[in-house]
Amino acid sequence: MARHWMFIFLFIVLLSEVSTDIGLKVSYYTQKLDHFQHQESRTFQQRFVVNDTLWAGAKSGAPIIVLFGGIADDMYDPSIYGVLTFSAVKFEAMLVSIEHRFYGESIPMNSIDLAMADHRTRDCLSVKQALQDFAEIVHSLKANWSAHNSPVIVVGMGYAGALATWFRLMYPEIAIGALASSTPLSYYGSTTPRDGYCSIVSRDFQDMDKTCYKAIYDSWKDIDDVALERHGLAKLDQFFNTCRPLKSSEEVKQKLAQLYSMTAQYVDPYNTSMSSVCIELTARRTSIEGSVSVLYRELEGGKGKCFQSDLIQVYSPFEPSSNSTAAWAWLRCNELIFPVGCEHNTMLPSCPFNITRMENSCLERFGIVPHPRTPIDLFGSQNLKESLTKLGGNIIFSNGLRDPFSSGGILKNLSNTITAITTSQGSYCWDMRLIGDNDPEWLKIGRDKELEIFSQWINHFHHINKGHSLSVCSIFIYFFLLEYIAFYICTYLS
Repeated sequence: MARHWMFIFLFIVLLSEVSTDIGLKVSYYTQKLDHFQHQESRTFQQRFVVNDTLWAGAKSGAPIIVLFGGIADDMYDPSIYGVLTFSAVKFEAMLVSIEHRFYGESIPMNSIDLAMADHRTRDCLSVKQALQDFAEIVHSLKANWSAHNSPVIVVGMGYAGALATWFRLMYPEIAIGALASSTPLSYYGSTTPRDGYCSIVSRDFQDMDKTCYKAIYDSWKDIDDVALERHGLAKLDQFFNTCRPLKSSEEVKQKLAQLYSMTAQYVDPYNTSMSSVCIELTARRTSIEGSVSVLYRELEGGKGKCFQSDLIQVYSPFEPSSNSTAAWAWLRCNELIFPVGCEHNTMLPSCPFNITRMENSCLERFGIVPHPRTPIDLFGSQNLKESLTKLGGNIIFSNGLRDPFSSGGILKNLSNTITAITTSQGSYCWDMRLIGDNDPEWLKIGRDKELEIFSQWINHFHHINKGHSLSVCSIFIYFFLLEYIAFYICTYLS
């Protein structure tokens, strides 16, 4: 799936570990492995990136926009993300990106395999620990830059958007607001099976190309029919050039389902990647030939390379492609259920979410059973919306309705200060895209709404601070006058 990310976001990988001449600084913070057990003294190095190219400085009170890292092993200059770039220009803001613990270079024991194999270390991978990591780094950053009067806005995409939301609820004294982009917040902590994700994938393909939609829908039966033939699995091995013999046709079907899902989720505003898939699929003589062509083109298999058919656990065709999938599987088992599945009424093969199967998988792999209410229990509320409206404000939820994750997103305003910004034409993290001068009008309008809300938060922060400063000044003058009057009275009486 790397091709989709590279193509859509036009990422530039940071290879340097030293400051650059454009104000980009890569740093490491010595982070506690466990913030809440004092007998645990181990630490690890957590990576973060600062871009202060346009920052107006601490004296001006210019804001700091902090991008939380999610389940990704690569780290990028935060200025490549749309709304962050426009924030830097509009507000003369500092941009910061913080890597999530157990990902990229921020891995305890310097090895994800060692860290996940040691239960004492693995237990320290949790939402609560990650949120405290971010708080520690923001505190340190503001102290080191003398930026005590600079308001902080936190931003996250997908799962990291949930972290930004929870951070605003838990640390309102640190962050004046949060933006959660394409965050399926209602999925986290829920065991209710939902097929909204698959339904939106199906709708995206059907709206774009009905012939392509039908070809995908028909391909599952064609693959199963071959598998039922004499030596059918061996034929599929040959067709797809698998690296090992297939155990069932489901392995190929679920990998293809993942590919189509990711294509729909990360599609650009001009449908380039979806069009490429459909052209490749429908140009072949049979649906299986088309599926083989799509698979190798998108996964960059190349001629002569075998296809690795292993699915990413824990039992879902929709897992992210990350080198640290063990860390994400642990988070899902331990705290974030994420009950996505496909029913029979979508374009994708039927694969309903099964909590019992997931529990068995988690028990076998990690020796734990999922606790579905963990994120909600952090705030002591009965449900998600209650925790948001009761404890928080100044939160933006942005969703593109073409994004399959929007099926679990917050799509309506929950209060005057908890705002939903949706666009019918947007896909995953539409507001984070940098396309150029030809940005679609709907994208500009949605992004401008976010920037206007940012501006309100920042102005309110400075208004409150100015009032506080005036209050302190007034008290000083008041006591000065009292002292002067007392001195005058004493002098006069004497």
